[in-house]
Amino acid sequence: MKIGTKTALFFVFTLALVAAFQIGGREAQAQSSYFTSQGCSGCHTAPAVATCNGCHAHGVHSSSAKSDINVKGTTNATSYAPGATVTVTISGGYRSGWVRAVLYDQNQVELARSTGNASDMGSATTLPATLSAAAPATPGTYAWKVAWYGNKYDSGSAAFGSGWTADPNNADHGYEIVSTNSFTVTAPADTTPPTITAFTLPASATSLTVPVSALSATDNTAVTGYLITTSTTAPAASDAGWSATAPTSVTATAAGSATFYAWAKDKAGNVSASASATVTITLPDTTPPTVTAFTLPASTTSLTVPVNALSATDNTAVTGYLITTSAAAPAASDAGWSATAPTSVTAPATGSVTFYAWAKDGSGNVSAAKSATVTVSIPPAANLVLTVSTVTDGSFTNNPTLNVSGTVTDTVAIQSVTVNGQAAVVAADGSFSSAVTLQIGANAILVVATDSAGIVKSDSRTVTYDPTAPVVTVSAPADNSTSALQLVTVTGSVNETSAVAVSVNDGASQAATISGSTYSTAVNLALGVNTISVTATDPAGNSSSIKRTVTYTPPTDTGLNLAVTYPSQDMTTSYPRLYLRGKVADTQGTATVTVTVGTTTYTPEVENGWFQQLITFTVAKQYTITVTAKDQAGNSSSVIRNVIYRPLRSDDRDRRRYDD
Repeated sequence: MKIGTKTALFFVFTLALVAAFQIGGREAQAQSSYFTSQGCSGCHTAPAVATCNGCHAHGVHSSSAKSDINVKGTTNATSYAPGATVTVTISGGYRSGWVRAVLYDQNQVELARSTGNASDMGSATTLPATLSAAAPATPGTYAWKVAWYGNKYDSGSAAFGSGWTADPNNADHGYEIVSTNSFTVTAPADTTPPTITAFTLPASATSLTVPVSALSATDNTAVTGYLITTSTTAPAASDAGWSATAPTSVTATAAGSATFYAWAKDKAGNVSASASATVTITLPDTTPPTVTAFTLPASTTSLTVPVNALSATDNTAVTGYLITTSAAAPAASDAGWSATAPTSVTAPATGSVTFYAWAKDGSGNVSAAKSATVTVSIPPAANLVLTVSTVTDGSFTNNPTLNVSGTVTDTVAIQSVTVNGQAAVVAADGSFSSAVTLQIGANAILVVATDSAGIVKSDSRTVTYDPTAPVVTVSAPADNSTSALQLVTVTGSVNETSAVAVSVNDGASQAATISGSTYSTAVNLALGVNTISVTATDPAGNSSSIKRTVTYTPPTDTGLNLAVTYPSQDMTTSYPRLYLRGKVADTQGTATVTVTVGTTTYTPEVENGWFQQLITFTVAKQYTITVTAKDQAGNSSSVIRNVIYRPLRSDDRDRRRYDD
């Protein structure tokens, strides 16, 4: 094969990244008659791997005008946007012939091949030829290269003409880079900042290190950095602290409410707007309170010891106080803590006792102790006894001056004795005496004794001062009267509550029966003249007396005997009717009986010596009933009965009717 006619040029343009590519793929063209005539059968079948002697020869001519190395490729620009069309024009070379340009990627995958004139072996083509392909999407600087290749020619033949020598760079079927250049893919400026799509913190935390619940962002290209600050001022993309991944925690500077701001940036340096989140941080309180004051009295006479002072302070608030007799610190959960400072403590025994005061706060921190010592001395138990000597409670007196005396004893010192508020002098033996001036009417008498242990005893009484004597009257018997009966009923009245005593001839007194303001009693007379004394004494001791003179002259025995069997004695009744009964006997014959009540006289029938008479009471009063028996000889005998009629009130009648 002659160099001038048989040498075929194959131009390959390769566009790749900055690293130089070795074109691993080969263009396999269909076999032509020319190569067949030259004995190159099989040389251009796919893939071209056989050694074809005399098929292709690459050579270097002494004239640069004839050298294939003149082949060049030129891009239509030096800078392209991603995806823009890059056009390479291939020109030059010794002659036209078999021309084909191919673009491979870095993995030797065909991307595009030249457009324009192209032909098979032995045919002509026209340069320049063009290659068009899209610029890479990734910005950067890229290189393109132009190469030509062919197979080794048999060195023993005369294929090379005058001036040609074999090209040592293409001794075998291969390629030789004959032209190279570069271009730049420049992306348009990115001005779109990322967007924070989520940023949350827990509502509260107990540590300055706060976990980030969520932090995410998006960008039109890619998020390249995250930053969390405590300032609303946007950080620069070049500031320190950015991290390639979202932080999982943030650190607060102090307890309380803290607001954090999350930011994101991209490769172009665009910084997002912030998203904020707030957390309330409550740090555990580890500072115990301080007991600032704790004092007790130096000594006391009681196991209950007053606390003179107890106070404490805390960085938050004191929530409890406790006083113990042990120096061991109590737990905040122990029993006995009080919300306010105790005002007293209880000693376990007498003697010197040391107490320890503690304070705690709401976090359970317990203070150091502050101690105070007290000496407890308990005197013997007090035994205060008060004895008062004066008139009895509820008594009456007609003396305007009342003496109040008595004694007071105790195992401890007597502090005071007062009578109606006035201090009484207590003698060494505990006796005292005081006088009280009484007022007419009821008077309260109060004696109070107090000892050094604070024990109080008292004695209270009511005494009525009454200086007026009662007024007493006698309604029967009449003064200077004569009685044929030895037993005489004395009746009368008294104007106030009093005791009535009746005596005969200064003999022993006998108490009269009192009913309201009236009194009554029966006395025996001595033969002859009798002095009947009636004395009324009120509760105050005031008394008055009245007397009656009655001559007792018994009748001679006439054989006439009269007896009233009912009522057998004076009586009080609430019934308005009374059946008086009696018996009469006479040795002289038949006797008649009369019953006189006031101005009314009844004559009951006597049967076998018995008689009865119905007497009616009309008004409440005392009725004197005189029963007289008289025989045919003119002898008479009388018996008197006094009946007090006191009818029932309406409510008493109802009650009596119910009882009956």
